[in-house]
Amino acid sequence: MDEMRELCLRIFGTDRPEELQTIASKAERYDRMFRQEYPVNSRNAGRKMKFAQDGQDAMNRMYQEGVPVKEIARRFDTTRQTVYKYIKAAKRVRENPYVSMRMNYKYKDQLCTTIDVDFYHKKIYVENHTSDIIHRAFGVVQNPDWERFEEFLESRCFPQSRAELKNVLRDIGLDSYDPLQIIEKTGGRMAEDKQWIEIVDFRGQDCCGGVNNPAAVLPAGINHGNGWEK
Repeated sequence: MDEMRELCLRIFGTDRPEELQTIASKAERYDRMFRQEYPVNSRNAGRKMKFAQDGQDAMNRMYQEGVPVKEIARRFDTTRQTVYKYIKAAKRVRENPYVSMRMNYKYKDQLCTTIDVDFYHKKIYVENHTSDIIHRAFGVVQNPDWERFEEFLESRCFPQSRAELKNVLRDIGLDSYDPLQIIEKTGGRMAEDKQWIEIVDFRGQDCCGGVNNPAAVLPAGINHGNGWEK
């Protein structure tokens, strides 16, 4: 019994039952929070887990600090291929100053498609995170062009032919019909489904609950809404 008390004192700094119970409760709560953020697929079965933006950022930070990919994969209980995928995406944004925005297309809280946007060259980089083509931003199309991107944006807005359009625009703080600006206000939510768009503006401006991550700087003179600012 004395050995057990000494062990508790050495590990937890106390042998009082009520204090040990408090420590145990906190440990259980922290463990539950961690598992919710980074759930473990202990049997490595079914679909590979996807990581929220915070998890992806953590992987990239560890890689930049010199942690081996194998160790990062072990800590996140995932594959090295998954880690490389997120590192590659982060590198593209970091090295391409023209990629000024990321759109995370989601179904409820599930990330379905990531769209990195280069407004200057009118180019997008797309990565799907689900095999369900219905929930992908561009369905079966793997390399959509700018025209398809514009069609996608319009599909996540109320139609331009809507009655009382000027009043609707005024209600959300706009004076013209611009699909991107509308999505920045509405999150691209539509009554007929549960999908929406989280926008991350890499120049530091958060939209639609996006994460502030100034990973890239838009070159002077470029406006993401109109391509080139006069």
